Amino acid sequence: MGIDPELRRAAVELVDREGLLLDAKDWDGWLDLYLEDAEYWIPAWDDERTLTRDPDREMSLIYYPSRAGLEDRVYRIRSELSLASTPLPRTVHMTTNHVVEDTGDGALRVGSSWSTHSYRLEQAHTFFGSQEHLLRPRGDGLRIARRKIVVANDRIPNVLDIYSV
Repeated sequence: MGIDPELRRAAVELVDREGLLLDAKDWDGWLDLYLEDAEYWIPAWDDERTLTRDPDREMSLIYYPSRAGLEDRVYRIRSELSLASTPLPRTVHMTTNHVVEDTGDGALRVGSSWSTHSYRLEQAHTFFGSQEHLLRPRGDGLRIARRKIVVANDRIPNVLDIYSV
């Protein structure tokens, strides 16, 4: 049996909305997409073909085991305590190739491709890769329980941050 088309649409819309909220610098709206215990992980490349597999024991580009880490990051951006993020870049997030799967336990897994175009201090850059969102129903809709982001072009010429992916 397939996924209900309305549920699939809501899952894809949430993934797309995340990028729009980041572009708008709507930090509260973006954080509201995440559950309190949501994991946010960008693994590093161990070699040309292998990603790190354990964020507790291996290098990650970014790892937060819960939304509290994302909240702290947003605080640093807002307060301008993050000099590397001042000024913030203008960004455009795009997602495509959404594949929605029922995990069998009430959650949905959404795989997609993404790219983020960024402009800061008269320099443009594009990050791109793939990602997987695990979404769980809560109250009035779906929320992000886990986001794993693979950055395909990991030669990073500037700051990689939550608004970069």
